[in-house]
Amino acid sequence: MSENSFQYDVLIIGSGAAGLSTALKLAPHVKVAVLSKGKIDDGSTNWAQGGIAAVLDAADSVENHVRDTLVAGADLCKRETVEFVATNAPKAIAWLDELGIQLTRDPNGDNNQPFHLTREGGHSHRRIVHAADATGRAVQTTL
Repeated sequence: MSENSFQYDVLIIGSGAAGLSTALKLAPHVKVAVLSKGKIDDGSTNWAQGGIAAVLDAADSVENHVRDTLVAGADLCKRETVEFVATNAPKAIAWLDELGIQLTRDPNGDNNQPFHLTREGGHSHRRIVHAADATGRAVQTTL
């Protein structure tokens, strides 16, 4: 029986959006391996349908997003975490766009905000960015 030996600086366990995003960010600096319990695209990220909430519309604000999330979370959310996510979501969308994700575009959109935004339950504004009805698959494939 032959023995294989692998050497990595970082081992990431999990091939969902968080694991693959981390691997992409670290890869220019260190040697990274990603382990998955099955095929790399078998996780829940690939099956997510809805979209990603981000303040991209000029009529919306991070404060609105935070308020909506805290109300929908029925006091179970940590404000500091909600504020961090709501503040950084637009940057995450921009990063995915730079990577080439095929998000649904608004035919009337412009260069400042080209995406088709929808409004879902718990949100007071249109802030859901999506890739048709397969956003998770688009994220997984892009990463």
